[in-house]
Amino acid sequence: MSKRTGRYGDRQPGEKTPSPTFGERRGAPLPLLTQPMVAVEINRRELVDPAQTRLDNPVQARAEAGQTRLDGAAPRIVDTGPTRVDGMQPLKVEAGAIAHGKPTVMMAPSAKPTGGAPQIDLTQHHLPDEPPDPRLALVIDPDSERSAAFRVLRHHLLEVGRPQVVIVSSPQTGEGKTTTAINLALALSECGRAKTLLVETHVRRPQFTNIFKFVPPWCFAEQLAAHRHQPTMPWSLVDIPQLWLHIAAINPRIAQTQLLDGPAFAIAMERLRQGGYDHIVVDAPPVLGSADVNLMADAADAVVFALRARRSTVRDLRFAIDQLGGTNISGTVLLHDE
Repeated sequence: MSKRTGRYGDRQPGEKTPSPTFGERRGAPLPLLTQPMVAVEINRRELVDPAQTRLDNPVQARAEAGQTRLDGAAPRIVDTGPTRVDGMQPLKVEAGAIAHGKPTVMMAPSAKPTGGAPQIDLTQHHLPDEPPDPRLALVIDPDSERSAAFRVLRHHLLEVGRPQVVIVSSPQTGEGKTTTAINLALALSECGRAKTLLVETHVRRPQFTNIFKFVPPWCFAEQLAAHRHQPTMPWSLVDIPQLWLHIAAINPRIAQTQLLDGPAFAIAMERLRQGGYDHIVVDAPPVLGSADVNLMADAADAVVFALRARRSTVRDLRFAIDQLGGTNISGTVLLHDE
C-alpha cells in the first residue's frame, strides 16, 4: 500500500495543515439500497445504566476544594451568555423524540454503487413500542422548550460555518455529551432537512445500543480497523426512518480493549464525507484522561463541549481546552438538571 498523503497523512517540515471548508459536499449522493427484508432479533437487555446521564436525574455537586462550579437550576440547557471562556464563542441554546415502531429488518445491496462515493449498507431499525430513553429529548416531546433549545443549538452551530463533521465531547464523564450529540443530530436531521450520520466512538463505554434499542450488524470500532487497511470496503450503518437518521454504533458485547486509532478515524471521516452526508455528529469520549479526542480533532470541522450545571468545573474546562490546544473548538453547551 502506498504511503498516505494529503489532509491526514504525513506532512513535510514547515507545512501547515490546510483548513477544512465548512459545509463542503464531497462525492455523489448516498445511494439508497432496498432489497428483500429479513427480520432479526432485537436484544432489549439493559447494557448500561441510563440513569447516569438522564437529564431529569438530580446530580450531586462534587465537593472539590478550590474549584469554581457552574451553577443553575432549571431542567433545560441555557444560554451561556456573551462571556467568552478562554477565547471560545459560546453557543446559545435552551434545554433536552419517540416514534413507535416495528422489528428491525436487514437490507442488503444488490450491486455496488458506482463513482467515488463509498458503498453504504443500511440496516433499517424501527424504534420499539416502549417508553423512550430519557435522553431522546426531541423524540419524547418535540414541542418542549428543551427540544427548541437543541434547534437553537443547531442554528448557532450552522452560523459558525456549517461544519460537516462535529465532535461533541466534555471534560469529564457524566456531563451530558451523549445527550447533546444525539439531540443535535436529531435537530440537524429533523424532517429530512439534512442527511445526518450519528457516530459513536467511546469504545470503553458505548451507549447507543441501549438508547436506540438495537445491536449493530457490524461494530463501528471493528469497521475502523478493517477500513484502515481496505478503505474501499462497504460501510455498515443503521437507518432509523422515523428520525431521518443514520447511526454508526459500537457493539458493547465485543470486548473493547484497544485504544481509538486516530489514523483509522481520519480515514473513516474522509470516506464518509463522500457518502452524501450534510453533517456527521460524533459522540466522542471525554477529553481528560485519554488522548482519544486529540487524535480525532484534526479530522473534524468543529468541537463542541457539553457541560453540566453543579458538576462541571471551570478548571476541568480549561484543562480540556489546553489539552486540545484550541483546535476547532466552536463553543460550549450547559445542561441543567431538575
